Order: sequence, then C-alpha cells, then structure tokens
Amino acid sequence: MSTLHIRGDRRTLITGAGTVGLGAASVLALGATGAQAAPATAETAALSLHDGHTGEEVWEALLDGNERWACGRATHPHTSVRWRKTLVAGQQPRAAVFGCVDSRVSPELVFDTGVGDIMVTRTAGNVLNPLVAESVSYGPAALASPLLVVLGHQKCGAVTAAHEALSAAEEGHEAEEHEYALPETVEALRPAYEASKGAPGDPIAAMTEANVRLAMAALAEHPNLATLVADGELTIVGAVYSLETGLVTEIEA
Repeated sequence: MSTLHIRGDRRTLITGAGTVGLGAASVLALGATGAQAAPATAETAALSLHDGHTGEEVWEALLDGNERWACGRATHPHTSVRWRKTLVAGQQPRAAVFGCVDSRVSPELVFDTGVGDIMVTRTAGNVLNPLVAESVSYGPAALASPLLVVLGHQKCGAVTAAHEALSAAEEGHEAEEHEYALPETVEALRPAYEASKGAPGDPIAAMTEANVRLAMAALAEHPNLATLVADGELTIVGAVYSLETGLVTEIEA
C-alpha cells in the first residue's frame, strides 16, 4: 500500500465548481443524498473523524471538515465540557498536522476539528529540523495516529522572505530589509528554493509546494515513522491551504 498519496479528484471538482458547487459537494461528501440532505452537526462531524480507522478515512473526514469551514458551516465539534472530561485519562488524536505558525491557518479550525482530535506542530514556514521532527512524529509513533498531514499555505511570509533573500543573494544584491530577521529560517528553506527553481507559475507557490514535499519525504524516513510507513500503518499527505477560498488542496508527493 502506498503511503504517500495523491488524491486530487474530489478537491479538483470542488475548486472548479465555484461557490454553488462547493456547497453541493460539501453535502454529498458528508454522505447525504437528495433534496432532504441535512447539514453536518458537531456530533456527526466528530463521529466521522473518529470512525476513521485508516489514514485515508481520516483524511476524507478532515476534507469534509475543511469543506464545512470553507462554506461557513463549521460545526466546532468536541468543545463541550463533557468531552473535555473524557480526555483527562488520555488522548487519541486521529491525525498529526505539521504546518506554519501563520495566525490565519489554524489547523483545528481549517479542518473543523475539536479538542483532542488532531495533534498540531507549527513552525515558521513549516521548517522541519530534527527537534521539530520528533514532535511531529509523536502522534503517529506514540499514539497510533494513522495520518500525518504536512500543510503549507498560500502567501506564506516565511517562504516569501526566504525567496526574496536567496534570489537577491544570487543576483548579487541585498534583499529588502524587514523589521524582523529570519536568517535560520531562510537557510532552512534553501532546499525548497533550489528544488522549485524553474517551476512554472508563481515562484512562491512553487517553493511552498516544494517545501511540503521535502518535509513529507524527510518524515517518511524518520526513525520514528519509517517502519509505520513501510507497514502501511501511516499515511503521509501533503497539502496547501488557500487563504482566498479556505480550501485545502492535496498536492502530489
């Protein structure tokens, strides 16, 4: 079983269908049919996520939640006092999500999840290093989360700053100065900059996707995760969040 998955069919349909199509796809994705289809509730959303036993099933549940978020129909499951009390004895997050610190891209909200549903690790530009990788691996390795999502996002400030600095250095001049400095982050993003050179379209978008792919590959080989990936117990998915639409789109590994 492949564990670095490519699934663009459903999301491509949604993004190409416009606002009306997105609403319809959201209802259909929740398993409702016909004119009497009912919107998701916090209870059905929570059950959908925790009924998922495989990484693919959990990913589909997260995409359902993302569609609700993008449509303005978020249910905010698993936020009650009663639910919080059930977590005192332990946790069983269904997915680990590695993303950026950007305040506009909170995975718990983007995927319409609640307390204890997903385990999130975030760094500027979702830069991965050995210490961060250990945190990212904790959910799958210690808590048996079957899914790991590497989530980049549109117009990432760290990626943009790194691209400006690295391209300016190549051209022999200094990049525009910012009120903050990210020298370590810039250097950590150099591999993504190099990997995305010559890619068509927006260079920042290309660098963002390259950064996601590099993190996916590195995590798949991490000592805490490699066996899980090889045995088909862990699915690693790469995706990018659109600030404009609110949608998460899976990218090719």
